[in-house]
Formats: sequence, C-alpha cells, structure tokens
Amino acid sequence: VRRYETIAGIMATSCCPANSWGAPLQVNHNNKSLDGTKGKLCNIGPSKDLEIYVSRPKEGAAQKALCVLTDVYGLQSRLFAICDKLASELKVTVVALDTFRGETKDDHFGSLQDFKEWLKYHPFERGVSEDDKSAIYPVKEDIKSCFEFLLDTYNISSSNVGAVGFCWGCWAMAKACQMKLFHCGVGFHPSIRIESDVFCGDQEAIMKEAADNAPILFCVAGNDLDNLKPSKDGTLARIIASSNAKDTNNDGDRGAAPRCVEFADMIHGWVSRGDTSIKKVEKDAEAALNLAVDFLRHWM
Repeated sequence: VRRYETIAGIMATSCCPANSWGAPLQVNHNNKSLDGTKGKLCNIGPSKDLEIYVSRPKEGAAQKALCVLTDVYGLQSRLFAICDKLASELKVTVVALDTFRGETKDDHFGSLQDFKEWLKYHPFERGVSEDDKSAIYPVKEDIKSCFEFLLDTYNISSSNVGAVGFCWGCWAMAKACQMKLFHCGVGFHPSIRIESDVFCGDQEAIMKEAADNAPILFCVAGNDLDNLKPSKDGTLARIIASSNAKDTNNDGDRGAAPRCVEFADMIHGWVSRGDTSIKKVEKDAEAALNLAVDFLRHWM
C-alpha cells in the first residue's frame, strides 16, 4: 500500500513537501543490526515524561553516543530498527527522543494553523514570555536530559555525542549544532524550512553557523526543497559543503566530506517511513543509512 501525504496545504507550507510518505506502516520491521542488537524504551527528564529508545551494541561499546531526533511521527518501529543498526555498526549508544510526548502530526491534522501551533509548543529554546506555559517543551531541554542520562548511566560525556535527524529532527539538529551541542550530524529528508515557516527565522543563518560548528551530511529526497539540492545549486547545499568544521582524521576519505546527497527517485520520508516492501525504497533507504554510518564513523 502506497501511503502518500496528498494534502499540500498542511504539509507543503509547514514541514514536509506535498506527496511525501505519510504515517509509518504499523508493522514489525526486521531488526537491521548485524549482531542482533535490540534496544528498550524508558523515561527520563525532570518529570520523567520524556520517553526514549536506547540501543547499545551487544559488546564493544565505545564511550560515544548518538542522539536521534525524530520526524513528526515520533517513536515507531522502523525508527527502532534504524537505531539498532547504528548502535551495532558504529559500536555506540543510540538514544532516540520522543520530544512530542506521544503526540504525532496526525493529532493535529485539522488545519495548517493547528499543526503550526503544535510545532510552536516545541521550540528549540524557551522564550522569556513562555516561562508560564507548562505545556512548552523546548528541544534544548530534552537534549540536556539526554546528555544527563548518558553521563549518569554510561559515563558518556556530551562532548562525544553526535546527532541523527529525520525531517523535523533535521531542523532541531541544525539548531543544536548552531549552539555547538553536537560533534557532528546526519539528516534524512530535512525540513529546515520549519525555521522560517514556523518560527520566522533565517534558514541560511542557522545552517551557516551549524555547518561551521559541526560537519553535516544531509540525504535529500527528490521532492525536498531545491535549496537543499547540489544539482540545483541550492543555497543550503552550498553552505553545508563549504563547512569550516575541522577534520582531524586525515585519512583522505572524500566520502566523509560534509555535503548534501540527492536521492532523486525517492520522496520525502523514505528512510524512516517509506514502504520497504517496495524494492527501490528498501534499496535507497539502506543506501542512505550506509552513507550515514560511513560519515559518522569518520567524524565520531
């Protein structure tokens, strides 16, 4: 069953482009890890209301970690399989955050305004005027809770944490890299437009600072915005490729260069939400994840 987002009014002007993959299939996905790694769910944070999925390799775990920032569908089974793959192949601890507290885009599908207002309750930082709003869930505070969990539980310092983002999570990752919270980052089908469309910010400004602070790899779908595509001389693609991030691993690995990689035949959401019973989707999702593994292995 092909499940595409067809309501352009909501998706094309706020987060995902029109004709993107919709809600994830509610099926069990095969574990993707090489050694049978499988994670677990638990709750962290000051109020213990931040659910996370934690995956660690069965043996040989390094004192390094990845923070996974989801798309607007939150924690789901295919994402778990991706976390398990990353933990197994990179030998790191992987923590995926449910920053939306169990809600998803489908809970706010009634109108564009409702969807945008929901996203506004998950800003990167808490504004001064928002101190009295208990329902505000700033992403930066959730990342801080993740760092505290990693240090307290596994003695992993925040200086040894990279990031992986999907759709909305790529915006959150870019904001975090702008503030030097992550060592490096990989994003799939990015929705950096959230900065301008929802928070009235400057996409280019945040990506310039983010790319200079941390090497970034974006895997871009065919229907993602042209500003992310090297083939269209996209502004954000050029900013990422011209990163001033310092590479101390002088092994001549050109595949580790910060960049945007286009998957022209794919549509937005294919890595985390695409129907992998379609062979081409399965192949390109795996190809994107393998690019991520190689990039992260170099930079972490």
